[in-house]
Amino acid sequence: MGHALHEACRVVKPGGWVVDIRPYFPVSVGNRRHARQQVYCLVEDEVTQVATLARDYVDFHFADRVVAEAVRNRILILDLHTDFVFRHYFERLDLFDRCRAMWWDKAHIPVTDRRLLERTMLCHPETVIRVDTPVQLRVLTKV
Repeated sequence: MGHALHEACRVVKPGGWVVDIRPYFPVSVGNRRHARQQVYCLVEDEVTQVATLARDYVDFHFADRVVAEAVRNRILILDLHTDFVFRHYFERLDLFDRCRAMWWDKAHIPVTDRRLLERTMLCHPETVIRVDTPVQLRVLTKV
């Protein structure tokens, strides 16, 4: 992220925009369960939380610091900051596992949570897995 932001600041003209959109795991909440990616099972009309995904948040916190430093040094001005939840849906457990391994930096699912997810999928084969990922969107203007 540091290199990408440096390059964006180098090539964007004054008054141009830099859009920063990525998962949002603020350092202020640490690794608390409520701040992680949440995993739900959708069975018929019922939504049940079954797990959270733990991961290494160092890169996310570093990226936040890099952007904050650019704003503090008056290289960029923060015009907009909003956060929202992006939802991923999976009809099969193997697809969920592949996504977890490839896209989410091998996010770890605690053993008890994994067992609950597997039991739910076994008891209700029509279950859809939903993963809620907190995302932040920042629009910054180059000074």
